[in-house]
Amino acid sequence: MTSGRWLPALGVVIGASLMVAAVALGQPANPVGPPNMVAGPGGDDQSPMARGWGRADRGWRFRRLEPEQICKQRFAREAGFLAYIGALLELTGQQQPLWDKYHQAMLDSATKLRQVCLDNLATPPSDQTALQRRDRMEKMLTARLDALHATRPALEALYQSLTPEQRAVLDRPRHRQRRR
Repeated sequence: MTSGRWLPALGVVIGASLMVAAVALGQPANPVGPPNMVAGPGGDDQSPMARGWGRADRGWRFRRLEPEQICKQRFAREAGFLAYIGALLELTGQQQPLWDKYHQAMLDSATKLRQVCLDNLATPPSDQTALQRRDRMEKMLTARLDALHATRPALEALYQSLTPEQRAVLDRPRHRQRRR
């Protein structure tokens, strides 16, 4: 037998042997999945694939959210990110009122963006015409542009009061989330 024929067969035999040994020792045959399975609607444990979470080998961590939840998650992430940046800046007593003004402007803008997002959910995209989808996109982009305009004066005032070390915190690029 040539090595070209018995090597694949040997790999299959070794792989099967390891799976049998894992089952015999009480270990799961697929160690890549989530450590704790979540009970499904019927009370039975479902695999990530059965729950529709994507690929079982890596996608189980990222379940699909309902559109309404996406709108709310964006707001929550923005609020959390602002709190994180505020803590990193270690603001002085003189800088704190400027931060508070900027922070409030950002939260107000994020609230408006969340509301536009929720308003856009009235009709699912699949039931909209091309013109309706374009209008929906325009509303969201207009809201984002309005948010940028509304928060700029507060950001400029804050930025001018910061030390070079604090400015470096704000100057770091913010990593964008992967779009779904």
